[in-house]
Amino acid sequence: MKKLNKSLKNLCSILIVVIVMFSLSACKASEEEKKLNIFLDTTDEHSTEVIKFLIDDYEKSNPDVEVKLNDVLGDKGDIVEKINVGTKVDVIFTNRNNLIELSQKGVLSDLQGTYDENALSDRYYDILGSYGRVGDKYYGIGVVPYSIELLYNKANLKKLNISDPSNSKQWLKALKQINGKGIKTTVALTDDVDANGYLFSLVAGNVINIHELEENYDSGEESYKKLKDMQEIFKEFNSLTKENEITKNSFELGNEQSIINFNNSESPLLVSISYYNSKLKENNIGIVGDYDDDSKYGSNAPVIVNSLICVPVNAKNPDTADEFIKYIYSDKVQAKLVQKGIISGNKIVNNKISGIGKLMVQHMYKANDNSMLILYNLPAKIKNNLILALEKILDGNYNSKEWENVLKKSYK
Repeated sequence: MKKLNKSLKNLCSILIVVIVMFSLSACKASEEEKKLNIFLDTTDEHSTEVIKFLIDDYEKSNPDVEVKLNDVLGDKGDIVEKINVGTKVDVIFTNRNNLIELSQKGVLSDLQGTYDENALSDRYYDILGSYGRVGDKYYGIGVVPYSIELLYNKANLKKLNISDPSNSKQWLKALKQINGKGIKTTVALTDDVDANGYLFSLVAGNVINIHELEENYDSGEESYKKLKDMQEIFKEFNSLTKENEITKNSFELGNEQSIINFNNSESPLLVSISYYNSKLKENNIGIVGDYDDDSKYGSNAPVIVNSLICVPVNAKNPDTADEFIKYIYSDKVQAKLVQKGIISGNKIVNNKISGIGKLMVQHMYKANDNSMLILYNLPAKIKNNLILALEKILDGNYNSKEWENVLKKSYK
């Protein structure tokens, strides 16, 4: 009997140890599920402001989740290393160039299931998916779109005896007249896009299928040479600048103060983004609604999406990452962005936007794959040499071999 009691006691002890270990393991798993490690690889201040607002809002509504935000990831090789060695990376906010390169390295999850589960393709403008797609897979979701808008100050144009432009060609004609008076036009876009990059992208959207560039991303000089339409973009850029007498002195870099000056009739024209919609005085400001949609790609106004959310293939807390994405892309949270004066990528909440902002919304609604800026589908080494080539064209040095020369410099 004593032996039996002793055996029972031993068995009970073992069971207690197993139960305790299981409980501790379950608690540990539970703790892991309550963590979310976010890496912010975004340099644009506008997008960073939006992202941090979304994260703060999520934290307030989910106090049980421990959110860790890392502002800097380092270079792309460092990102891959962090993911591959099992560093706790659950969500990454990055740009399209990095998204393409990371997807090629196989470290990003395909988010098709997330798109389907949250009906993102129905509830959001196509352009957010365009920026997040590589080939036939969705590796990211755009955070917020910025349509690039051509604006004019009615009072200022009236003083200059220049008619209000109703389409993009008339706006460029007004630009030519203003250039002739020695007046510069302010360009207030995102940190990574200047006037030349915008104009080149405007032309490119009508000339080449943007996904051809994506498919050849950093594929080498010989592969890129096969894209014959690329030189056509330089040719059209040259014609555009010559016809409208655009020079290096036609534009000046602007900021939020430039928007205020424009409102006060201190400048006649402005190239800006929809981010500044709430700061524009509608009674005196006009916006170009019609663009040339005659190309086979049906492109409209270029739209910038310079930050996308991605999930690594080995995310430590994938369920929490999914919950985070579901939360920030909910109609309720997106409506909060609109309340802050920011035009969202959400079709439903943007229905409340009125005035000239309504035209900006229409531009986003019409945007397709070719509304992506061409610069976001080219690696940095090509992009930098391309910008230098555009500056030479503005100096009057067009030679019909710009694309060939850009490739030689990029892959020497």
